[in-house]
Amino acid sequence: MNSPPLETPADSLPTMHPNPTRFVALKRLATLVGLGLALPLQTNPAVAAEQAAPIEDHAAEYKTLTADFARMDGLFIEYNDPVHKLTIVGYINLMKNRAELLGWQRPEGEPTGQIRGGGPGGGYETTMIDAKPQWDQVKYDELRYDINLQCQRLANWLAPLRTPPPTPRVEGGAQLSVAKLNPSPANPAEVKAALEALDREIKRLDDQTTAMVIGSTTRDSEVARIKRIKGRRAALGKEFTKASWDTLVADLK
Repeated sequence: MNSPPLETPADSLPTMHPNPTRFVALKRLATLVGLGLALPLQTNPAVAAEQAAPIEDHAAEYKTLTADFARMDGLFIEYNDPVHKLTIVGYINLMKNRAELLGWQRPEGEPTGQIRGGGPGGGYETTMIDAKPQWDQVKYDELRYDINLQCQRLANWLAPLRTPPPTPRVEGGAQLSVAKLNPSPANPAEVKAALEALDREIKRLDDQTTAMVIGSTTRDSEVARIKRIKGRRAALGKEFTKASWDTLVADLK
């Protein structure tokens, strides 16, 4: 005879309580996982502000530098002082290199600044510094100041003399004027006196050119005129004619 199965009362079953320590650890792990998934979606405020900031555009400043350099190059073309010309070329190239470090670009076709010239060891050179271009407002202002200063120096050198040289005078205080002479080719005494006065005038012009700046446009023009007058003076010494004398006097004026 089979006995019925024994039934255990529900109240008599042991209660399964979760492990408190394990429960807390699982909760913390879930929190960390949630934070880890959420972090990539969050944005650093500083990074976001930097990305949102507009990129600075210095096209206007670069255009101004191009105009400044064009003005300086135009003045330098007329500058022909053989003593300081090479030095000024170096200054101009250095300033253009400084502009390139600010992000400025030379006009198309213009070579990169690298020159060689006199100096210790037989030469010097200026080359582009191996650095990444970076805008700097202070350096930009300093560069424009140096460009304008160099332009002023070139313009002052090319300008006419502010104070004209003193007019030489002969003995007795009477101003020498060959133009007032009117020698007759038929009178040897008048011809001789006129040629002697002309020689003194030519010497005065030679002395006057020594006070001018070597290489200046005014001096070069005056030297060429004196050379032309000396050639006509030599021709008059061989054959004195009224027409030749009048032509020479007109050149003196």
